[in-house]
Amino acid sequence: MINRPLSLALQHPTQQQRWSSHSPLGTAPDPARKKVTMSVLRTMYKKNVPIAMMTAHDFPSAHVADAAGMDMILVGDSLAMVALGMQDTSEVTVDDMLLHCKSVARATRAAFTIGDLPMGSYEISPEQALATAIRFVKEGRVQGVKLEGGKEMVPTIRKITEAGIPVLAHVGLTPQRQNALGGFRVQGKTSKGAMRVLEDATAVQEAGCFAMVLEAVPAEVASIITQKLSVPTIGIGAGNGCSGQVLVQVDMSGYFPPGRTIPKFVKQFGNVWAESLRAIESYREEVKSRQYPAPEHTNNPSVDLSANILRRYMTTASNFCRTSTFSRSKLPAEARAELASRGRAVRTVDAVMVSGSSGDAGRSWIGDGGGEGEGEGTNCQSGREHPERMAHARIDFQLNLNFMILQCITKHKPIIAKKSHDPQPATLSSVPQQGHQAALQAG
Repeated sequence: MINRPLSLALQHPTQQQRWSSHSPLGTAPDPARKKVTMSVLRTMYKKNVPIAMMTAHDFPSAHVADAAGMDMILVGDSLAMVALGMQDTSEVTVDDMLLHCKSVARATRAAFTIGDLPMGSYEISPEQALATAIRFVKEGRVQGVKLEGGKEMVPTIRKITEAGIPVLAHVGLTPQRQNALGGFRVQGKTSKGAMRVLEDATAVQEAGCFAMVLEAVPAEVASIITQKLSVPTIGIGAGNGCSGQVLVQVDMSGYFPPGRTIPKFVKQFGNVWAESLRAIESYREEVKSRQYPAPEHTNNPSVDLSANILRRYMTTASNFCRTSTFSRSKLPAEARAELASRGRAVRTVDAVMVSGSSGDAGRSWIGDGGGEGEGEGTNCQSGREHPERMAHARIDFQLNLNFMILQCITKHKPIIAKKSHDPQPATLSSVPQQGHQAALQAG
């Protein structure tokens, strides 16, 4: 197998033609780069190589983030707003997060994945936090977890890391505690506030976290904290003096409608909303004007519907409709038994549907009740004084035409209803009865 660079693979992807609306998005290509692990992250930190981190909340967003070369992918609780339409992160649950973690994990091949522990899933006790973290690793298939808090989270971080689960800490502005902080406010603006952030950062480092997020902290303060620590800092609204950066993918890619307020620190690198809107509007216009689907988007049938087959069907159907009087013939025993079990008068077309007989000009398709034997039936133009009989006739006629279409196209012998092992086998003869009842109710 020839290995191609990832950029080349993205420019010239292998297209697979499918004729199904349920086509899978596909798995992420084997990355040209090696898998990012804790060891790789430590090496990047020692070499002062910035760590690129981004959020993802489902398979497509993780797929593109991993393909773009992100070192870390965070399944952040911000998905409560950007993916689930909630007002803030306090609404999202563990089950919500696990579902999205699974989706992201399926798409990620190289990046180191982190799951964000939601509010209420780790604050009660270190034991509760460990139980939640284990679920994130076992069920969510992530490689580490993130939790918010400073000195008060030391026992919790220590408990989780001792169990062998990497922890990404989060200090500064902690959105899950926005009500206690007075909203989304910058932290560490004063010397006292800066010292508090530094103390929190030092405490979570000593508890065993492998890195930490610094959010909404003045750039100078974040830079000083980064220099004093021995683990990487991932900044968001904390200047470029951190060991790496993280942004919410929906924010930085511009996948939101005009007029939405975004934080000051967010740079919009694209306008996914505008491109998606243009594409969807183009689709709508082509559907309305019947430009789509074009011939190249149409599935050609494998069955040869030649003019001869269609002409044969039309001739047969026309002759069948013009036939006005038919004689009864003996019904097959299986058909008689089936019809008798339904408590209905034996009618030749019903027998045809059950037995699989193709029907001919010698059979009555509108009978006036009775069993076997010869007799005369009414024709297409008569019977107006019997609306129930005519309703039955219309349904039987349509059903028989359907059978004839099937025979003409497939060129096979009529399908014969066989006994089933089911307690109440469903046979073709059950269809006319339902049609009769619907026709009678409509009449």
